[in-house]
Amino acid sequence: MRKKIILGICLLLLSGCEIINNKEIDAVLPSVFKTKKMPANQIFEGYKYYLPKGMTLLTKNDYNMSMRDGKGTYYYLYVDVISYYHQAKMTYEKTKDAYYSQALSYHNQKGYLEVTKIGENGYYFVEEMFHYSKMEAYVKEEELQEAVVSMSSILNSICYNDKVLETLVGENILHYKEETFSILKPKGQEESNYDTYLQVDQFIDTEHELPEEDQIEIEEETK
Repeated sequence: MRKKIILGICLLLLSGCEIINNKEIDAVLPSVFKTKKMPANQIFEGYKYYLPKGMTLLTKNDYNMSMRDGKGTYYYLYVDVISYYHQAKMTYEKTKDAYYSQALSYHNQKGYLEVTKIGENGYYFVEEMFHYSKMEAYVKEEELQEAVVSMSSILNSICYNDKVLETLVGENILHYKEETFSILKPKGQEESNYDTYLQVDQFIDTEHELPEEDQIEIEEETK
């Protein structure tokens, strides 16, 4: 059974079009995080990650990114290099009222996955944090497990470049607001909190589209 789950996940990551059906999230999560990491194909200042086939990076604004899968579902990724640099501690307690609530612990890194059902319209708000990065998305019920696999594979692949971040953060070259997103805790069950960090309809514009030259090659060792 475990081999079938891993094979299904590999097909999804490679093709971007296969859907894992009839598998509990509890079985899918460890299979994704314990599968060999895909090589990074998105490289930026201080970090890099793997963007699965079938997903398109739409915008990048500092350490905030929006992306879209082949079905038109939007995802938001926030890479918290500040928390990573300072090795901020996090704890997570399961939310009883959530559709799904689970702490994550793999490769000596921690995080959480929390899924909230939004009313009776068949949509779910998914927020997953791992290794000082967080993704959020609204997905249909039938796309929930596919979304969890995609988000987990991206978060699991994130690597930080300590030498670059030492320069950017350690020497205060990277300017950031005092009031930052608190990704170490989920937003909870309040309906007013269902807005993602990123207002997709307002953020997707040509001003913040990612030009190819913004990607930089970093040869130093990453973690």
